[in-house]
Amino acid sequence: MINVPQTLSSEIVDALNEIIRQSDKFRDWDEPEILNLVRSIYKLQKVDARCAFVRLGSVAAICGRVDDLQAYYAKALLHPGMEETKAEFHTSMGNAGLYSKAQEIGTWLLDPRRGFFPRIWRRAASFGQILEVSDRLVIAKKTFPELSKEDFSVIESAATVMRVRGLTDQDIGVVFDLMGEVQRKHGIMFAGFFGSVINIVRPPEDQPYIYMTIPLSESVEFVHSMNRTLTQLVVEKLPGGAFPQGLVTSFSKADTVKLRAAA
Repeated sequence: MINVPQTLSSEIVDALNEIIRQSDKFRDWDEPEILNLVRSIYKLQKVDARCAFVRLGSVAAICGRVDDLQAYYAKALLHPGMEETKAEFHTSMGNAGLYSKAQEIGTWLLDPRRGFFPRIWRRAASFGQILEVSDRLVIAKKTFPELSKEDFSVIESAATVMRVRGLTDQDIGVVFDLMGEVQRKHGIMFAGFFGSVINIVRPPEDQPYIYMTIPLSESVEFVHSMNRTLTQLVVEKLPGGAFPQGLVTSFSKADTVKLRAAA
């Protein structure tokens, strides 16, 4: 057994998570801390190419380099271990604000037969795959009895509202991609483990709707600035210049910042 690759890989993961723990800001690829990390990954590449491309993808994600991230994903998929590659890039795509791409990977991972459902369902829902998670719950609970202890009430309530309003996960993905664009423009990732917080709003004289917020560990003024940019993009790029029926999204100030598992 070769111990060096696993040891080096673990050290790289620890370093990545420490960088994220320090700040939710996107980093510059050329700053010394990142360059030192990349050099360590190149050493890993000599003995475990798949793992190295996954880690390079993680670094590209926290630097907001979307083209590099997708290129490393394609390279990693050429090596054995496709299942873990998809699971790890699911997180990285979300960190970079590529939510539709994360949804695409999530659809594959959420198939209960593949064994990843318990590990990723919360993250997938936070990236907008509410119906995907809801539709697989019956089979998933039969496959993984431990899920009976989990609280899916918010997911199921949100899914019901979505079906009534004719809203799809893809509709959410399109809006979230605009939010990812805003995040990269302002140089900040979401704060915490998951991409968004899901709420159901029930106005007294109107139909209920889904309100999803992406938490940020920034000042209120900074969050307001990002929401203004989001509003501009919604007007410019979405049909009718408005959110899809049944959905409202915004950035919000995070109450508590927790470690995001970028690697």
